[in-house]
Amino acid sequence: MWEVLPVKKIVTFLMMLGLGFASQGVAAQDLFESQTLGSQSLGEMPPQMMLPEPSENMLDSDSSVLLPEESASTMPVQEPLSLPATSGDDPSPSWSYFTGQDLQMFDCQPALLESTGTWLRRGFWFAEADAVITQRRFNRSGIVLMQEGFVQDPDFAFKNELAVDGDRPGAETAPRLKVGRFLFRDQTNRDHTLEFIAYGGGNWSQEQRLDGNNLLVPFDLRGFNTSFNGAQSSQYEYDSFFNSFELNYHVKQRMLKDRMELEPNGQWVRRAQPSRTFSFLAGLRNFNLNEKLDWGAFGIPDPDDDTETLDGAYNVEVGNYLIGTQMGVSAAYETARWSVGSQVKGGMYVNIAHLESSFSVGDLASGTTDLEADHVAWVGEATMFGKYHVTSNVSLRVGFEIMHVASVALAPDQIDFIPSGSLAVYNGSDPVWIGGSIGFESYW
Repeated sequence: MWEVLPVKKIVTFLMMLGLGFASQGVAAQDLFESQTLGSQSLGEMPPQMMLPEPSENMLDSDSSVLLPEESASTMPVQEPLSLPATSGDDPSPSWSYFTGQDLQMFDCQPALLESTGTWLRRGFWFAEADAVITQRRFNRSGIVLMQEGFVQDPDFAFKNELAVDGDRPGAETAPRLKVGRFLFRDQTNRDHTLEFIAYGGGNWSQEQRLDGNNLLVPFDLRGFNTSFNGAQSSQYEYDSFFNSFELNYHVKQRMLKDRMELEPNGQWVRRAQPSRTFSFLAGLRNFNLNEKLDWGAFGIPDPDDDTETLDGAYNVEVGNYLIGTQMGVSAAYETARWSVGSQVKGGMYVNIAHLESSFSVGDLASGTTDLEADHVAWVGEATMFGKYHVTSNVSLRVGFEIMHVASVALAPDQIDFIPSGSLAVYNGSDPVWIGGSIGFESYW
């Protein structure tokens, strides 16, 4: 009896305590709802949000997102929690998809589209146009064609040189155009596109003339063959240009979903969420590098007649025709108004090099070469870029660019003064193009 009685008392006390707390909560809620200020209630609880049943008009209406300059409807706005992957030429999602999805309404008022990542890259076609201004470098020490010396000096104290400068001729402009087509968007919010790029057309050229008393050809270029030694003047014209064509399959990540932000004035604003994005590409590329060197010498002594002089000419044309595959990757930090990033791409190529050259020294010596050689080459590019989005489908672009081509044949390297013709095509050069670019891109 004494053991059961305390237990009953404890249970009775706990029940009375619970009822007391519950009655206090109800009283507090009644007091909160009963307080008023003028004609407005201070304690109104937010009503439970109910979604209207979709009608036929809603099913047939356009569900695309309104831009800021477009008129907004006064009807409650429904925002999908997730967007489906779409393909084809109709960018508007189907209502049949949303019927099985959870929808939410933002205070029964349309959200302001102040900035949104879904504005960017809205279109099925896109184009990019750039003016690429670069300087070409291929040999820091240059290639010496002739030197002025004094025969009476056993050490041949050279004063002046006629040389092809490896750091010249300075900056040249080459246009680049990219045209692409949107294919589809996958479940991980990545755009799959097919793009074609045409790049080139710039002409890097230089020329120089040297007049002197006794011009000599360096021995490492001519061996002991008859050359332009003893000429009174010499000059050259050197031209180099390239063309590149690419067809790439490109997979690009999109920005994260827009976020809703509540401003201090109670207005919901839809803003883009700054995102780190990556992209990958793979494709085919054809790269052609063509060069031409015209070198002349005048006033060469005739060994058969001391009163006569001879003229000499050396003409070299070499073409590098590269074809192969490439891969690339890029990373960017994107916002609604600007983005910065970098891209690298490169690949191995088969280079079909073709050499045609001829030289003559009066009637003393002459030689011609028509030779072709195949070998493996490399083409790589690296770019750092920045974009400013003027509108949802037009952006301005600037960038810093480097292009490196290895194992190609250059015209100045083919000079050898061999009467029977060159024995091989020298393909050990690796020119580099360094510079910047400016342009724009557009989607439609």
